[in-house]
Amino acid sequence: MILKRIVLPLFALVIFAGSGLPQTRTSLSDMAWLSGCWQGRDGNAVLEEIWSKPSGGSMLGLGRAVRGNRTVSFEFMQFREENGTLVFLPQPGGGARVSFPLKDAFGGKATFENLKHDFPQRVIYQRKGKALMWASIEGMQNGKAERQEFVMHKVRCN
Repeated sequence: MILKRIVLPLFALVIFAGSGLPQTRTSLSDMAWLSGCWQGRDGNAVLEEIWSKPSGGSMLGLGRAVRGNRTVSFEFMQFREENGTLVFLPQPGGGARVSFPLKDAFGGKATFENLKHDFPQRVIYQRKGKALMWASIEGMQNGKAERQEFVMHKVRCN
């Protein structure tokens, strides 16, 4: 009984005190690891992403998929800080940009989310060591949960 009177209030104090600690804000510099050239595969297509270093409040990216000798898709991308939040801004096929604000980040993994977008609703970039990146897009499509995963290796930029 004494244990309950001491431990439970102490546990509650720790929980409430911990929630008041300042949270580390994820910034553009936290994505600097992505700078450079990356390559992976999706079936018989070669995937490439090229990312600039953070500068001027943004990181610019270019992605494409090449099958055989033909570019089958491309995308302009950027990371920016907008209204105090890190945002991922893709432009598939060079079209209109879509905003995916940062939902959470932890341990080299950043999840960007826009629940109003058709597909995907989430874009995730995760660092796996110095030369490996795991990315995924996920969400609901045609009433079904969908997820596409991509593993890319850092390569020398030509």
